[in-house]
Amino acid sequence: MKDYVKEFQKKIAAIDKDSQGIRIINAGVMNHGKSSLFNSLLDKDVFAEQDIRTTMTAAEALWEKDVYLVDTPGLNAEQSDDAEAYAAYRRANMIVFCHTAKVGELRAAELNAINGMKKLFDSDEFFWQHFCLVITFLDSDSVESIEVIKNKSLSDIKNTCGGQDFPVFLISNTRYRKGRDENKEKLVQLSGVSELRNYLSSQFTRFRSENTALRFKRINREKEDLLELLRKERDKVERTMQRKEASMRNRQEALCARVEYVVSEAKSDKEVLAGKRSVLSSLKADLARLRTKHDNERY
Repeated sequence: MKDYVKEFQKKIAAIDKDSQGIRIINAGVMNHGKSSLFNSLLDKDVFAEQDIRTTMTAAEALWEKDVYLVDTPGLNAEQSDDAEAYAAYRRANMIVFCHTAKVGELRAAELNAINGMKKLFDSDEFFWQHFCLVITFLDSDSVESIEVIKNKSLSDIKNTCGGQDFPVFLISNTRYRKGRDENKEKLVQLSGVSELRNYLSSQFTRFRSENTALRFKRINREKEDLLELLRKERDKVERTMQRKEASMRNRQEALCARVEYVVSEAKSDKEVLAGKRSVLSSLKADLARLRTKHDNERY
């Protein structure tokens, strides 16, 4: 039987570790600029940036003091990637959802993913207070088209996911890096990265104050999950016992029926044998009389 208690203890240890730091976790479909964004915030290339599936496990990097940026696998690439990503979302103080403007508005899969993330938090209200949308764009994208995509995305999130009044950032990682590398402050400002960095930094005090309460909530959630697993295991054992008892009763009933049949057959055979013995005795008696009669008539 699986050692659920041991696994629960491991999860509690992980929760205790998480409560000692702040985790900003990115989310979104593969190749939507998640890793590039976090590298921009870090001002160094820590996370792999390629047009192929490279991030398959959640990886974290220290941003400052007790604050970590966590890069997750892209959604809808592989089932295992989604599982890894959702495991990371459960640990989030803030989810930064990235969407690239080059594909237009948010896709249905992205909206479904946001709805899935909500379920990992204690309430919808709490989730939206710890969620922000980042729309990454290329310098070739027009301001008008980006605004259209932003407004449509906000409308879809409101109508499909029930979320509104969360912060939205328009980010150009290429513009930021060009400005940083060429010491062009205007490009850095226009990239939107500084705006996002300042917003996240302003939330650190709130996140730290929430961590103790979050620790207890996450532990309680793990307790509930453990109890549910144990209930399912108990039900499974009970169903197995019921099947075995039913099978045993069926075998017992079949055996009893067989014994009754054999006893009945034996009783029937005994009665037939008794009848045949009676006939035989009668025949023997008749034979004896006939012999006696025959002997008397001879003399």
